[in-house]
Amino acid sequence: MQCAWFGAVAVVSAMLLGCNNLESCGSTSVDITRTDGSLYRCVTSEDCPRTSRVSVCVTDVSSERECVRCDETRCVRLIPESCE
Repeated sequence: MQCAWFGAVAVVSAMLLGCNNLESCGSTSVDITRTDGSLYRCVTSEDCPRTSRVSVCVTDVSSERECVRCDETRCVRLIPESCE
């Protein structure tokens, strides 16, 4: 009985941790371009330009906040989409 109760608590806790305020349902990928329209090129995500409020993407999973990453040698912004 204790195992079943502990398992149920673990499942509910995992579901709650997976929720976010934005209810993010994926993201839109947008190329980061220079003022002349050319693409920013990169080797790692840290090479990509970003403002102080935008972080480097740390996983391939949709984030609840905007981030930048290096995608096939080009810098892209990942913008989360709400589930409305």
